[in-house]
Amino acid sequence: MYPSNKKKKVWREEKERLLKMTLEERRKEYIRDYVSLSTILSWKEEMKSKGQNDEENAQEAPQVKKSLSEKVSLYRGDITLLEVDAIVNAGTKAL
Repeated sequence: MYPSNKKKKVWREEKERLLKMTLEERRKEYIRDYVSLSTILSWKEEMKSKGQNDEENAQEAPQVKKSLSEKVSLYRGDITLLEVDAIVNAGTKAL
């Protein structure tokens, strides 16, 4: 077996092992603290907690933006601590 094929096999085995684990089992294997996505408020929830009036927001923003505010969250901090499966940088060289 070539070295690259061995690496693929090990990777596939690890993937299968992780997919079979429950969330609690996976959390036990974390080597540092993490931030659960359930603790991050959506944009809409964050604005509510800051005391902005929902009626004002609804009148100012069209329906499309209102639904988007329920799907988007803003997070300030170390993104490598987020409890996610992957982090993707979609930036281009021009950025």
